[in-house]
Amino acid sequence: MNPLCLGLEVIVLGARLCMGEPALRSPDVICPIIAERNAAWQRELRNERLAASGSPRTDEALAEWLSLRDQARACLIAR
Repeated sequence: MNPLCLGLEVIVLGARLCMGEPALRSPDVICPIIAERNAAWQRELRNERLAASGSPRTDEALAEWLSLRDQARACLIAR
């Protein structure tokens, strides 16, 4: 073994013994931004959805969007 490598290992071990193990940090949580829509916009969206023919894919996409919105709101509250 190279003596230089052994010296580095001793230095690192000494630093860990003196200062302790580094604390494990939890990752920073980044919540998505929610674009708030006013009541008029929401009414228009509802009217458009009711006027359109029923599509399972549209319903699925809206349900997914609502779920993501709720998750983003919960993330902001938990912070």
